[in-house]
Amino acid sequence: MDTLNFDGSCDPNPGGIMGFGWIINWSSDKKPTEGSKEKKPSKSNTNNVAEYTALKEGINNYLKLGGKGPLHVHGDSKLVISQMSGKWKVNNENLAKIKEETDSIIKKHNLKVKFTWVPREQNSIADRLALPKSRRNKVSKSDSKTEPKASSVKPENRKFVADVNSSSVSSKLRLQINEFNTSPSPGFKSFAQLKVGGFDSFSRKKLETLQKEAGSKASAISKKEFPNNSGQQASALRWMLRGLSTDLAIRKVKVDIELSKKRKK
Repeated sequence: MDTLNFDGSCDPNPGGIMGFGWIINWSSDKKPTEGSKEKKPSKSNTNNVAEYTALKEGINNYLKLGGKGPLHVHGDSKLVISQMSGKWKVNNENLAKIKEETDSIIKKHNLKVKFTWVPREQNSIADRLALPKSRRNKVSKSDSKTEPKASSVKPENRKFVADVNSSSVSSKLRLQINEFNTSPSPGFKSFAQLKVGGFDSFSRKKLETLQKEAGSKASAISKKEFPNNSGQQASALRWMLRGLSTDLAIRKVKVDIELSKKRKK
């Protein structure tokens, strides 16, 4: 079976340059085909838009080169793979539009496609190709993500207390959290812009209730990170229960602490 690995990037996320990369491995003796494109900075650019676009571009390239299927698609974006497989709903208009276009291409060519999520280590070539050319030349093939990260935890290794797709948060916040969870290194500005937008079902819950809902492990982590501040512990647990990964929830609270200090100066 022919295989397609795809990946997308947005640097910085959101609003930066988007890169799209893919590699086609043919079931015949044909040599693998690599492809890449990029798009100039725009407010609508995000990691997830880049991932979806990379998938669409990869499939288009496969068909242009005479691919008939069946095609086994691999990607390290759980969001894209889960939505293309019909496991998750698409709540964002921009992503829904690209998904609809991709579905239309698949249907038009009667292409049989299977989608499978893979960890980044198994997607290294597409990962490298997804980097903008200005960065790609500086990055070795063995490690395509060498820039300092706010979190040392890779997206595929992140731990979760709750699934954002079933959590009681607004559709806008759900999209934002999904963006964070699938991003390798959300920046300070992105964390600063991550807001509930008023009150939600978690906002007024006290620490004791949050600890019960989040569990002992998550509670222990929040206590270790913020030992002398129950309010900060509660804030971290709220973000975990909304669906933000454990490491990113901690980082979010730390960014909020820094912002608070700057306001007081």
